[in-house]
Amino acid sequence: MKIRTRAFLLGLLPTLLVALVLTAYHVRSRIAELDQSAVQQGTAMARHLASSAEYGVVSGNTATLGSLLDQAVAEPGVTGAMVIWPNQARMTRGETLATLPSLGAASQWLADARSWFAHPVELAAPVTSDPFLEASTHSNRPLAWVVVGFDTRSKQALTKQLLLASAGITLLGLTLAILLINKLALTGLQPLLDIIATVKRISSGSFGAHLEVTARSPELRELQTMVNQMSESLRSYQQDMEKRIHAATAELEYKKKEAEQASLAKSRFLAAASHDLRQPMHAISLYVESLKSQMQGRAAEDTLNKIERAILGTVELFNAILDVTRLDAGVIQPQFAPVRLRKLLLQLAEEFSPEADSKSLSLRVRVPDVWVWSDERLLERILRNLLANSIRHTERGGVLLAARRYQGKIRLQIWDSGSGIAAEQQSRVFEEFYQAGNGDEQTRHGLGLGLAIVRRLVRLLGHPLQLHSKPGRGTVFSLDLRGLENILAVDPDGAGEVRNEALEGFAVVVDDDPVVLDALSRLLQQWGLETRLMQNLHQVRHELQAAPDVVLVDYQLLNGETGLMVAREVHRRWGSVVPIVLITGDTRMETIQALRESGLPILHKPVRPRQLRSLLAQLLQAHRDESGGG
Repeated sequence: MKIRTRAFLLGLLPTLLVALVLTAYHVRSRIAELDQSAVQQGTAMARHLASSAEYGVVSGNTATLGSLLDQAVAEPGVTGAMVIWPNQARMTRGETLATLPSLGAASQWLADARSWFAHPVELAAPVTSDPFLEASTHSNRPLAWVVVGFDTRSKQALTKQLLLASAGITLLGLTLAILLINKLALTGLQPLLDIIATVKRISSGSFGAHLEVTARSPELRELQTMVNQMSESLRSYQQDMEKRIHAATAELEYKKKEAEQASLAKSRFLAAASHDLRQPMHAISLYVESLKSQMQGRAAEDTLNKIERAILGTVELFNAILDVTRLDAGVIQPQFAPVRLRKLLLQLAEEFSPEADSKSLSLRVRVPDVWVWSDERLLERILRNLLANSIRHTERGGVLLAARRYQGKIRLQIWDSGSGIAAEQQSRVFEEFYQAGNGDEQTRHGLGLGLAIVRRLVRLLGHPLQLHSKPGRGTVFSLDLRGLENILAVDPDGAGEVRNEALEGFAVVVDDDPVVLDALSRLLQQWGLETRLMQNLHQVRHELQAAPDVVLVDYQLLNGETGLMVAREVHRRWGSVVPIVLITGDTRMETIQALRESGLPILHKPVRPRQLRSLLAQLLQAHRDESGGG
């Protein structure tokens, strides 16, 4: 209940109670007075009439009695008058009683909606000297009774008028009381109501709300003043806090920009440095591949294989750095398409089998022949990193690649029986440069970027990833993929397989690094290709006379020339039918974007020989089909 209503009722209820009590007391007193007056009037009338009728009753003068009765009926309010003798004889005027009650001393009763008053007619004093009176007339027995009737409706009318008048007076008093309460009590309460309203505005955040000081009471005026002071203090505090928040926000924004610029500078540095670092690694990997056929069956073959594994490890580190910089630069966009999951996992198992065999680990695949919706290249990168991580941290037992249907999706899992990951480390293994382990150098390999890349890629593809692990019992990574139905499990022409047949055709290699030119030339010639080496666009324009079957060109050449310029020159002269492969170690965002927009095949340094051979085989076969060659 509102305070205004409470104050109104507090002033009205006592007034209403007093008014009702006084009105009831007044009405009851007045009604009692009316009843008493009526009884006194009736009793007096009956007594007076009985006194006047004494002579007529004693003398038997009916004319005198009749005159007295007529005079009585003529009085206001008198409805009837009677003289009743002991033998029940009566003389009446006006209304009469149908049934006489027992008559005795002076009495009153109500009959026929009338008030009747009776009084005996007795001799005032015995008259013994009167010879005409019999001795019997001097007894104590009444000579007769006089009965007078009065109309009660007049009393009822007076009572009704009294009630109406009392009710009117009461209502008028209550109305005046309500006006006085509203004027005095509620008007004095208004400043308090204004204080409450102002406090509500302040509590809702309207700091600085001002209250007019209108109270007449010194206490309320002081309270209003204090509320205004509090409001002003809160407003000042709010302004001070807003300034502090604004300053803190500006500082945070500045720090954020600094962090973003530092991250961008780091990405740009890694992207720029990776090109120069990749060049020698690119050449070394090509030289090693060309030496494998020469060292086959010799004692140095084992040493060469170890060199190759070391190079592959270094290549993995470069690829990890490349993936991080490209993902941070935002240039990698997924290309979703149906992916045959079993084929992909079998290829990965075949690739990692030598590494698993070297540690006497079993590597098994249990995957139904299903299709999923993903980017095959990025999904392969995720699985490659997870599989490499599992084999690296497993010393006995094995690794299992498994897939099953789970809640409407395909749940792909990689199980291992390795050392496991402690609970406090599981949230950190996806951070950059963090490597879980017990400090043993055998468990620490690489830069700790594999799982960081996995986290970025699963977010990019929208594939939920879960990790469950127990120290000493192993680890399982679970990846949920969207399954596809009604797709035929076919692999036309054995796409993706690496063929070892000799390659045929005329290949042009354009690179400004003589070492890379020499290494790539040796490898291509071993594969059966005729090669022509060039270092710039000028040589392509003036020295290349015949149309090549394939062109391998480095993107970043000297003097601001690019591989795209070479590609445009070749296509201008011999048409777009000539396949061109762009090779780059540049991971800058603008470079990646330009290469993607060209639509040409792209290989990132250091190039894997197996990958290069597979791509060349496909391009040369497509070129022969388009040109009509055999």
